[in-house]
Formats: sequence, C-alpha cells, structure tokens
Amino acid sequence: MSTIQIKDKQFELSIPEKDILKSIGNMAKQMYNDLHDKDPLFICVLNGAFMFASDLMKHFDFPCEITFIRLKSYQGTATSGNIKEVHGLIEDIKDRHVVIIEDIIDTGHTIQYLKQSTLKRQPKSLRVAALLFKPDALQTGIKADYVAMEIPNDFIVGYGLDYNGHGRNLKDIYKVKN
Repeated sequence: MSTIQIKDKQFELSIPEKDILKSIGNMAKQMYNDLHDKDPLFICVLNGAFMFASDLMKHFDFPCEITFIRLKSYQGTATSGNIKEVHGLIEDIKDRHVVIIEDIIDTGHTIQYLKQSTLKRQPKSLRVAALLFKPDALQTGIKADYVAMEIPNDFIVGYGLDYNGHGRNLKDIYKVKN
C-alpha cells in the first residue's frame, strides 16, 4: 500500500520492507565482526524494537543472549521528554559485552538515559544498535555504534514503530503525510 490511515492521520510509504531488511543485513555484518567472539547480551528496547531485534538476531550464529526492557517516552507524535521505565533490566550485566537494540534515535534523550543507567551496572563494553537515526532531531551528543538507516525528521510508523499504539504490525515504514 502506498498510503494508509491510522486513527486521524494519513501516512505514505517511506521505506519498503526489502530496503529495511537489506540495511539490517549490512549492519549485521559489521556487528558480527565486532561481536562473534564476545558472547554478547543484547537488550531489546520494547515495544518499538521488537521486529528489528528479531530480524537482526537471525544474522548471528554465535553464542549470545537477548533480553527485553520497556521504556516509554512518546505521546502521540511527539516525545514527552519524560522517560519512564515500565519493565527494567533484571539480568546481571557486570563484565558482559552489552548491545542495546533500539528502534530509532531522534532526540537522543532515551538512549542517553539508557546508556547512563546501563553503565552504572559495569558492563565490560556497551554498544548501541539502532534501526533508524534522525540526525536533524538529535538534541544530545549521543551516537550509536551501529545504524541501519539515517532518515529525515518525519514522524513514522510501521515495522515496530507506532502512532498511539497502532501501526507496529506493518512490514513497511510509513511517514505522516503533511
């Protein structure tokens, strides 16, 4: 579909699934080279990164683990600026190689919060893998170690990303129509 309706907004196709999967595959090759001998722990940030994490993990045939945390910072189409930990990390990560899997980095506040709280638990190393990065929206000096795609500062849905809880199930990524 080239356009979809979710609640009160219309969205148009921005990134087809085949392009998403190709970008994830390219990023996974770099990650594989860096992590294949480290038995990393991947931390998937729910709800948005679940599809990304699933497709990313399929590229790794080395020993690793995955766990999940849930944060909330969005209301409607804008970040609230408040980060709430809905389901926190329960694993011991001291002296582990840790990779945070995030769906999107826009302002950078969520990933900055997550990196700071994770570093307090003394991992051996900490990396960030993001499906999407909006350089024009960034408000912090935070950088991801791995980025599948850079995108403009549009509001998007699909492939795990939502608009008020809807649209996560879409296989493609759509941007809001102006």
